[in-house]
Amino acid sequence: MRVLPKTDADYPPMLLVRTDYRDDDAWQRVLAVLDTPWVFDEGDEDNGRLKEDIVRVDDPAWADATPFDVLAALTAPGEGDEEEAGECGWPVVFLADRASMEGPEPTLLAVSPDPEEQTAPYRIPALETPHEMHCNLAIANMDFDEFGG
Repeated sequence: MRVLPKTDADYPPMLLVRTDYRDDDAWQRVLAVLDTPWVFDEGDEDNGRLKEDIVRVDDPAWADATPFDVLAALTAPGEGDEEEAGECGWPVVFLADRASMEGPEPTLLAVSPDPEEQTAPYRIPALETPHEMHCNLAIANMDFDEFGG
């Protein structure tokens, strides 16, 4: 059964869903790149380095899932919930799909869980961009489409 967590945190961690299970070494390369802090302000007291916490969904039940599948799971009301579909609490969801793992440099598919978002999912480099994107979307500093959509 395909289940994804929802969150009500003011500043949630990144949500990463693995959807390709053909190459475990490629998955490890994606994780290694995401484990690299990104530099947002070298003049800051910690040299401007930041690494977002990541909730990893590494469950073969999600093999070959599409962005639509992920969004449907995120926006579906929970069992016994009287809430309407739509709110999951994540500012962005990243998919590690087949294309993410095939190229020379890992990429991720960025998906907006906002039901009113008009921008289709798009591919981003896994180094720095997911951290920067998540941070800016979580604090409502930028919009999903401003990152390349």
